[in-house]
Amino acid sequence: MEILNFVSGEFTASGNQKTFAKLSPFDNSELAQVSDSDAMDVIRCLQSSKKALTAFETSTLEQRAQLLNKLADYFEQNAKEIAYQEALHQGLPQSFVLKNSVQIAISILKDTAQDLLQPLPSGKFVKASGLVGIITPWSLSLRLVTERLAPALAAGNAVIIKVSEQSPITAKILGEAFKAIELPAGLVQVLNGGADVAQIIAGHPGIRAIAAAGKSSTMEAIAKAALPQMKKLQLSGGAKNAAIVLNDFDFKNRMNEIMTPFLLGQGQMCWNMTRLFVLDSFAKEFNEALTTFLQDLKPLTSPEGDSIWTPLISADRAAILNQKTQFGVSEHGKVVAQPNAEVTGNFVKPTFMLDLPNCSVMQQDELFTPLFLMTSVKYQHEAVKWTNTSYLAHSAIVWAPQEKFLKVAEKLEVGQVSLNSWMTEQSIVGIKQSSFGIPDMSWSGAFYSDVKKLTMAP
Repeated sequence: MEILNFVSGEFTASGNQKTFAKLSPFDNSELAQVSDSDAMDVIRCLQSSKKALTAFETSTLEQRAQLLNKLADYFEQNAKEIAYQEALHQGLPQSFVLKNSVQIAISILKDTAQDLLQPLPSGKFVKASGLVGIITPWSLSLRLVTERLAPALAAGNAVIIKVSEQSPITAKILGEAFKAIELPAGLVQVLNGGADVAQIIAGHPGIRAIAAAGKSSTMEAIAKAALPQMKKLQLSGGAKNAAIVLNDFDFKNRMNEIMTPFLLGQGQMCWNMTRLFVLDSFAKEFNEALTTFLQDLKPLTSPEGDSIWTPLISADRAAILNQKTQFGVSEHGKVVAQPNAEVTGNFVKPTFMLDLPNCSVMQQDELFTPLFLMTSVKYQHEAVKWTNTSYLAHSAIVWAPQEKFLKVAEKLEVGQVSLNSWMTEQSIVGIKQSSFGIPDMSWSGAFYSDVKKLTMAP
């Protein structure tokens, strides 16, 4: 397979003719040769985007709603195949991608189209920000792109998207969708490539606003490139998510649910949990149940499977896991549980570590690898305290009877807290260092639109 950029309404190779191989996370076989973009590809996009933007800014809200609905209909008609392709390239189960990426993208498009037709508050006037850059990571990337693309188009902007080099299939999926719905040429363009392309997009003076998601280090680099020009920024990065198991919760029979947010994605997704707090009163019993659960766990070897033990997105993460595990042991952490199955290729044994000091670097920093930190505490308020010490604050899960939920949830300093469930919201805006810039993701908010208030003297 060849995966090209999507520029001026057509699939096209990078001007430098360079390519890179996208390998399968499941078996390291080659899935595609991918165009590797550079600065000149960004310039080509800019020239086409300016023409498209001039025409699109004058479109009616009804026309934009129709466009979003057409895109939603295309995704809906091709949902299973799109989910399979993303799952194959991202090392995830097709059923999971279908539910949490493709179907969420469809809902976002339809909801935004419906919202477009609702009247704005009296005296509020909005105009497109201009040319918007969207930069996303590999995991569930269709969803992450659509969360930003839908309000951008609804507001009348043109868009340049840079997809992750770990999921170039998203560029192909998007380009095919745009051609099928006859999207105006140059209105939305999609580039492949690495971090250098993202920084060019972030730093180019012709792009007014940057919406991005990814690791903290990636968001910091994007901010450094964009801030000298005082661009609009909407950055979602950084996750050190915690799961808290309280008394009177049936963890033995629901261990698969508790472990899914850890193992499905292997700590590499922003939605993954990486810290687990349990009470001393049942910590020994919980560890035994976890060990028993892991004994029979098998890796997910294809998108058609349903195992929650997924492969790493790239082989270098295995070395990171080994390095961080050794560092954790040097900090007095103890490895307490791993699966028994043999592993090859991008499959590694997810590691659960106990007794790592709560103020240690590893308890605070992103790991983005399957090293999960377990901590037993005497009282539930200690779990809240140590969760809140993190400078990253994306989300948390509380596994508990409903009557105990609010007392803990209201004290947790994160963007979202869910009860006995995972991946329940369309989008999560973290707090603290998990987000930066203008958090309003609505089409008529201050990021995707320039907003002014109209007042008239009586």
